[in-house]
Amino acid sequence: MSVLLRLDNVQRHFGGVHAVDGVSLEIEKGSIHGLIGPNGAGKTTLVNVITGYVPFQSGRAWLQSDELTGLPAYRVAALGISRTFQNIRLFKDLTALENVVAGMHTRRHDDTLAQLAALPVFRRDQRSRMDDARALMDAVGLAAGDLAGRAAGTLPYGDQRRLEIARALALRPRLLILDEPAAGMNPSEKQGIRELIERLNQDGLTILLIDHDMRLVMGVCQRVAVLDFGRKIAEGTPAEVSTDAGVIKAYLGTGGEKEVKSAPGASAGADAETAIELSSSRQPDAEPETAILEIEDLTVSYGAVNAVRGASLRVAAGEVVALIGANGAGKSTILNTLSGLIRPDYGTAVFDRLDLTRAKPSAIVHHGLVQVPEGREILARQTVLENLELATWGRRDGAGKRAQIEAVMKRFPILGERRALRAGTLSGGEQQMLAIARGLLARPRLLLLDEPSLGLAPQMVDEVFKAIQEIHDEGTTILLVEQNALRALEIADRAYVLETGQIRLSGTGDDLLHNPAVRRAYLGG
Repeated sequence: MSVLLRLDNVQRHFGGVHAVDGVSLEIEKGSIHGLIGPNGAGKTTLVNVITGYVPFQSGRAWLQSDELTGLPAYRVAALGISRTFQNIRLFKDLTALENVVAGMHTRRHDDTLAQLAALPVFRRDQRSRMDDARALMDAVGLAAGDLAGRAAGTLPYGDQRRLEIARALALRPRLLILDEPAAGMNPSEKQGIRELIERLNQDGLTILLIDHDMRLVMGVCQRVAVLDFGRKIAEGTPAEVSTDAGVIKAYLGTGGEKEVKSAPGASAGADAETAIELSSSRQPDAEPETAILEIEDLTVSYGAVNAVRGASLRVAAGEVVALIGANGAGKSTILNTLSGLIRPDYGTAVFDRLDLTRAKPSAIVHHGLVQVPEGREILARQTVLENLELATWGRRDGAGKRAQIEAVMKRFPILGERRALRAGTLSGGEQQMLAIARGLLARPRLLLLDEPSLGLAPQMVDEVFKAIQEIHDEGTTILLVEQNALRALEIADRAYVLETGQIRLSGTGDDLLHNPAVRRAYLGG
């Protein structure tokens, strides 16, 4: 089988961030090739480079004999590469049919004069395009007879995803790149997308699939490449990739100096089979009798996307509770809902008698629930000290504030050393320390930590988790969302495993550490 897309040592850096760092890849004509990796691995950046949205820094790429290096997006599209987007980018006010026709732009010659003169040839071409667009809608499972005239923005979420694929197909591509086509879909919709991908491939289309749903990727792809920190760390069949030690380490993390052989599910035999059977049910005996935080049947949506579906969990005072699961499982959405940043569709969330579903974010913080958000959200242009001072601005005890700021800088000595530097000049690990320190200055009784190790080097991960342990030892209750499942389970008293918005499994940290269902939730299979 011949190679359709070839990448040779492609690089793209943003300042000191090596978003794509020397990636080489070959995609065979007629195949479905998967591209996976943790958050921030460089997947979408690589696609943006291939498709001309972001320029190459170095390296080269070819679509068969056509070189893509340095071409703008419209020329890449004309050569036969079309794509969908992680976040739907339809023309919401145009009809569904008009959106598909818009995807035919590379197939149209300049017909301005024909349009002005209303010549028969223009009318024939227009009818032909409309007929082709209706056929494409039908091909992706959208009934053109019913939906063609509807505004794209009024379609259900799953139908909008399908419409974006129809628009991409209108280009008549040689390579179709699908970026998170199943994001936010329920299991039935995901099965429909899987069947569509398989059908398109059977018709001869080559597909590059990026998705966080490992069951989808491992189920439809012939080969899978894995990125981590901008580098390709593995490539092979789904079976090879899902059991690769480096891939497990990238997704689940490592336990300090421990070998990756301790990954969840590493144990074999009858015990593993028993654990898989038990994974379908919750373990109520692990739940605390009394709790400072109680969440019951929480459901949260973004428009038509059901991000969290009936989640229930409890956190007792003095615990570290981990919330783990694959990218896109709904973990951060739960934390943002608890912080009052998102309002749920229904369900309850109560923190020490305060109704979090109704309270203002400021009231929630004042009550003692504080979030350290994913991405840190520090004020990059302000100094380290100014960031810390802003965290205490609502308090009137000047001497007390200064003493607490000095105390957190003593806990994190690097912040004291860099107090006069702009926060944006700190390393990623130092910025994370600053974000945690800022959260502590709000004097939390329950600290929500969202991906504290994201993007950090292993040595700095050790420092962050050491700080988390010390904070807990001093009496702070912690709800931890963390992509590094091994480190999270090691530090947690209890944990919940979230998958597609639902809690699939719960138990003690030690029990889940050796449960193969945890690895399955991340890597499928």
